[in-house]
Amino acid sequence: MPIQSIMTENKDYVEACKVSEIAKGHMKHVEINGKEIAIANVDGKFYAFSDRCSHMNARLSRGNIHQGVVICPFHAAKFDVTSGKKISEPVLEIPPGMDPLPASWQKYMGVVAQEMSFIKTNDQGICDVKVEGDTIKIRV
Repeated sequence: MPIQSIMTENKDYVEACKVSEIAKGHMKHVEINGKEIAIANVDGKFYAFSDRCSHMNARLSRGNIHQGVVICPFHAAKFDVTSGKKISEPVLEIPPGMDPLPASWQKYMGVVAQEMSFIKTNDQGICDVKVEGDTIKIRV
């Protein structure tokens, strides 16, 4: 699926936040014109993309970012913040170090995993970003 822009007909950049609000390796959630946007600071360069995971609508800005890849906090789908491209599908597994689930729960989780396999995960929409002084502006 081609990467979609989440920009509307408005060609103007709007102020989203301040550079000083987003430390390197972190993200910030903003809402502009009814759209939820995540802004990521990757080594001092800023990227903006849809803040809702295309898998099950989790807020990506609540996840982690590592080397330009955002990891969804819900099922660990991964997206390239520079392009919005999906890097890996969501996963449904027990995190390392946790006790095994009882047999009845394992069966249930198997059913959940099977149903989740039918939910498509698409690339994230992206926005143009520009920085003017301490102000981050995006075009939505």
